[in-house]
Amino acid sequence: MKKGRIVTIILAITVIIGQLTVVDYSNLSWKNNMGSFLGILSMILLILSTIFSIYKTQNKQEPL
Repeated sequence: MKKGRIVTIILAITVIIGQLTVVDYSNLSWKNNMGSFLGILSMILLILSTIFSIYKTQNKQEPL
């Protein structure tokens, strides 16, 4: 299960790199780059949630 989460993180980083190549750097307005900005934001949130999920499963305590 942990390997699947790590693969998810790697794929999300790959998508972020891809979105960074699509951004129009001559005009960084929201209107021209909305899709790229939202894609980058969603991948960052996906990475954070996956990291928290890994952390939670590693520190899971047995119920009494």
